[in-house]
Amino acid sequence: MSIKMRPTLVLWGVRMGFMSYGWDAGVLGGVLQTKAFQSAMKAPGTTTTAMIVASFLLASWLGCCIAASPWSDRIGRRVWVMLGALIQVFGTIIATASYSTGQLIAGRVLIGVGNGLVVATGPVYVAETTGAVMQRGPLVGILMGFACVGTACAYWIDFGFTYATGQVVWRLPVAIQIVWSMLTIALCYPNADSPRWYFLQGRPDEGRLVLQQIYADPTLAEKVASEIETELRQEVGETLRFSDFFIDRSETKAASRIRDGVILVGIAYLMGINMIFYYMTTIFQVYIKLPAVTASVCSGAATTLLAIGAFVGSIYCERGGRRKWLLWGSALQSVFIIAFVALLAVGTKPASSAAAAMLFGWILVFSPTWAPQPYIYISETMPLRHRHTGVGLSMSAQWLMAFLTVYAGPIGFESVGWKIWIWFAVFNVIGFPYVYFFLHESRGRSLEHMNELYNEKLAVDSGSFSPSVEGSVKGGDVIEQKV
Repeated sequence: MSIKMRPTLVLWGVRMGFMSYGWDAGVLGGVLQTKAFQSAMKAPGTTTTAMIVASFLLASWLGCCIAASPWSDRIGRRVWVMLGALIQVFGTIIATASYSTGQLIAGRVLIGVGNGLVVATGPVYVAETTGAVMQRGPLVGILMGFACVGTACAYWIDFGFTYATGQVVWRLPVAIQIVWSMLTIALCYPNADSPRWYFLQGRPDEGRLVLQQIYADPTLAEKVASEIETELRQEVGETLRFSDFFIDRSETKAASRIRDGVILVGIAYLMGINMIFYYMTTIFQVYIKLPAVTASVCSGAATTLLAIGAFVGSIYCERGGRRKWLLWGSALQSVFIIAFVALLAVGTKPASSAAAAMLFGWILVFSPTWAPQPYIYISETMPLRHRHTGVGLSMSAQWLMAFLTVYAGPIGFESVGWKIWIWFAVFNVIGFPYVYFFLHESRGRSLEHMNELYNEKLAVDSGSFSPSVEGSVKGGDVIEQKV
């Protein structure tokens, strides 16, 4: 393949991959209670339904683990994204044609594995092909905005099909996912891989050629190439040891950075978003006791609000920095989720209506904060030699925690009722001290200067920074800012 890089196509290709992720996250939530689905799946019980929904999440965890494996970095960001999308196509065909729960679960497992590959590699591909530092955060964060758009579209399509009859009510919405996967492949195929990947694989000439296509100024392209080579020299000989995940004595703190990312994403997905995502209509209809049509409308409105908020948080993420968005998000979400739990405990009709309002408030806060910001943080703070491992393991934490909540959540609700939501409230509260005490602020730094954020000695040795200044690279130029 000739070395051609069109960053705009890369962006839209990965965005379509995240649309597919969001579509699958929402599409079943709106059809689980339909007569057509219940008839085709022979009225599955709560545990079986939970497994149908959650099998996608566990398989996505497996896909992320594959992307995080040591040998996976030899393949490249671009190929993993396209391969994941292709696997999703086959899984969607099987799921759409299902007439048993076993067949449907098998299809969703394939969809999940493909999805894990896309979401673990896509943010890295985007981050490593973005030229200006101040655009990197918004462009990566917007990926979650597209995932939320996919979920919102799926819920509105589900709502529209509630007025149809027959198996098309649920089969066509499930089948539409193929569109997003095919667009992902078509948009990513004409492009080269990321320049950082070429340097990592010992192919600097190809990496420089890609950088020259990303940066209009050849001088800036060469400067970035030099910084990438410097970063790789800093990371030579640094291997991941299990003990480093507890006490990291390495210069670049690679293991502790991966650990911080895994915990950050794990907390985000123990806050309840997947329980809400996947069972939105069921929550409004069964738990809050709204009429079926009202529940569908509320589901569509809530997921639309989630999408809008994710875009807002991504676009303005450079204002205030990653930590402030996460801290404010955790604080305000805690207020809304605690009020939601208290109102569910009351159990009256007025209290249930107020609980629905609290849920909307929670979504309003979560969508611009804990929805996109963890993606931004993990995609930019991982060291180059271990970036695929760090992002892959972080995303695997997302899917493992999501599986836990989606599978155990409805079962727990049957057992202990509204008290299951206390679990999610606890993690909304935990998010604040974790971010405050453990996370560094990564805003305004190029990928090649993240090592210096964790070790000031590297900054002094490189001559680019001093302990009292924070560097920001925009278009390859170092801009010094007082901390």
